[in-house]
Amino acid sequence: MRISFPAMSRHLRTLRRSGLVEEDRDDFDSRVRIYRLRPEAMMELKTWLAETDALWSRQLTALRAHLQKTRK
Repeated sequence: MRISFPAMSRHLRTLRRSGLVEEDRDDFDSRVRIYRLRPEAMMELKTWLAETDALWSRQLTALRAHLQKTRK
């Protein structure tokens, strides 16, 4: 998949503003930017995803139980 430079720039800017990545500039060429994932931000995201997964699992289990009761 190809992505245009302006689109990539917008995506990286959004990731930087959200705190998921950090940006460094090259000492020798100011046009070069180096992006790195922030491990602590990724851990926060993983925690949120796990909590959301657990919530939906409980909700779907409750729905399944409710539907099985109403069928009887």
